[in-house]
Amino acid sequence: MPVQYHDQHHQGAQACSCTDHGDASLTALQLEAVENLNQIGVLTWRQGHDKVRLSALAQTLLALPELVPFSELLNLLDPRERPGLQTYWQQMAETGQRHTVAEFSVCLPEGRRRMGGNALFERDAYGTVVCCVVAIQDVTSHDAMVQALSDSEARLEEAQRIAQFGYWEWDFEQRRAMLSDQAVAMWGLPPSWRADERGLLGLLPEDQREWVEKLYMEAFAKGQTSLRYEVRKSDDDGNVREFHSLVKIDYAPDGKPRRLLATLQDISELKSYRRQLHSLSFFDTVTGLPNRALFVDRLNHALTDASWHGQQLGLLMLDLDRFKDINDSLGHTAGDALLQQAAQRLQQVMREYDTVARLGGDEFAVLLPEVRHATDMGSIAQKVLGAFAQPFQIGGQEVFVTASVGGAFYPADAQDAVQLMQHADAALYHAKSQGRNNFRFYSKELTRQAAERLTLESELRKAIEGDELALHYQPKFDLLTGALVGAEALMRWHHPVRGMVQPLSFISMAEDTGLIVPMGAWALRSACAAAAAWNAGRSTSPLKIAVNLSARQFTSVPFSTTVYEALRSTGCRPEWLELEITESLLLDGRDEILSVLQDIAAQGVSIALDDFGTGYSALSYLTRFPVDTLKIDRSFIKDLPGDRSSAELVKAIVSLGHSLEMNLVAEGVETREQAEHLVGLGCQLVQGYLYGKPVPYDVFSEMAAQA
Repeated sequence: MPVQYHDQHHQGAQACSCTDHGDASLTALQLEAVENLNQIGVLTWRQGHDKVRLSALAQTLLALPELVPFSELLNLLDPRERPGLQTYWQQMAETGQRHTVAEFSVCLPEGRRRMGGNALFERDAYGTVVCCVVAIQDVTSHDAMVQALSDSEARLEEAQRIAQFGYWEWDFEQRRAMLSDQAVAMWGLPPSWRADERGLLGLLPEDQREWVEKLYMEAFAKGQTSLRYEVRKSDDDGNVREFHSLVKIDYAPDGKPRRLLATLQDISELKSYRRQLHSLSFFDTVTGLPNRALFVDRLNHALTDASWHGQQLGLLMLDLDRFKDINDSLGHTAGDALLQQAAQRLQQVMREYDTVARLGGDEFAVLLPEVRHATDMGSIAQKVLGAFAQPFQIGGQEVFVTASVGGAFYPADAQDAVQLMQHADAALYHAKSQGRNNFRFYSKELTRQAAERLTLESELRKAIEGDELALHYQPKFDLLTGALVGAEALMRWHHPVRGMVQPLSFISMAEDTGLIVPMGAWALRSACAAAAAWNAGRSTSPLKIAVNLSARQFTSVPFSTTVYEALRSTGCRPEWLELEITESLLLDGRDEILSVLQDIAAQGVSIALDDFGTGYSALSYLTRFPVDTLKIDRSFIKDLPGDRSSAELVKAIVSLGHSLEMNLVAEGVETREQAEHLVGLGCQLVQGYLYGKPVPYDVFSEMAAQA
């Protein structure tokens, strides 16, 4: 607990006098103001009077008239306390003291009450008491509060122990340090430890003392009122623990620091989780190679450098031929082993300054800076093909796997990263269509896919007008109780000739063409109308519908108004709607994105971060943006609970969500073992084929009616 300081010379009502030196009415008014402010009654006795005068509030507190004999006051005292209090009072009057305080109990018609008294004596030149003023206050509820506070402090101390959270204090005037019990335990100190100022600094490892002291000196010089820093310390077992301190600095009127009050938190596990999430954000968990996010970042930087220096660069995209057959025949463990060996071979044949990345699945990419000629890139591609000529050793047997490679060239084939990757990808699929195990450059003749894309785009525009789009709803459940809590709305396209078109085929096209804006607005209105219909007859546990948003929708003016109109026109309450965004949107960097999200959150609509962990996963964005829910990507769920790496990463994400007080949704849950593992981690919500596939509106309506 913080150190308590008591002023032993406090004079309280010292200015109060029984002698009338001024306007009596003004004095009475001032006294009434003081009484009403603190609910304090006043009793006054003067020499030569046989009765005590009670102020109006004192009359109320003691249920007595304005003038009462002293004996009647004594009769109010609790009989068990009366003798002792009388003796104490007599001693105070005879010893010449001017001021005393005491607590006592009185017996009133409504019951026993506890009172606090503060008495002042005025004496003549011979020391005889000529006037006595006693201020009284009902402290019954205060005593109860003190007990409640004591109980609360005990609970707080236990909570601090669980949370690895303590606090410490330094008093410059008293030159005294105080550490909470939890802080003492966290720092590995004996319970009886005491320290002066240098002793506090002495607790820090030697290599960190100087800069921490300098940090404080700079803060004092600037008059800072708060300070944050982190230090490291090895425990008795040699493990490095990391601690975070938040220090509040209190200054005296002369500007000198008077007191430091600080929290101390063991953040070792949080730091570990952050390092894991950082690795998860930028590196592939199977191969250890840069992932798509990091590769695109490096590609953009390389393009900027190449443009600035007038250089050329190449991009290779490749995937493993018939990789799916390996997974299907030998299992995913064998598939992962193959990916790891393929990554090693690619790194061996590349130059030191080339970047090899795994983009996903069996797809890899290679960034080739400073390529002087297209033929140089062709030679490198042949090295890649040669790296796959020898068999792979998988599970004790030889496996022959080839690769198909496509290449694009800057600046001849494309001017930016997106187009360059698209053209290299087009060349890759052309290589696969030519018999696999070969390499193809991008060329202007690769127009078939572009023509097909234009046709599909035209048909999609007609689909929007022809009412061919529909929403299917994948149910979402409370993982612990099994109760239906809502659904994710997913867009479907039933083509009159092609049949059901895969979402991956038309959603990306809608993104690129901007059609996603009207499609998204339609989906938002439809989902809101569905939520309003399903919740119309529900008195408790309303269903919440999640709708995916595209970054393109945020460019429409203004999107927060679109959300408001969808809610208003359908009668959907804001708390029935959740909007799902991606990490790439948060990394956009524009202030407008933050403003729109804040406007949406202000309406009462919750925000979910979809596929968390597959992008940058920058923790700073989680605190800057109004995100309520983290959705754990299915790629981390599929290998639970057997895969230790996936299990640790999911545990880290769940822990992060709990620390930020966010809801957690696990996607793609397909087995009972996965669900039970997630329950143990404390994940709240779940969706996946184990609980239900996306279903049309009518089917979900039946589920909602039965829930």
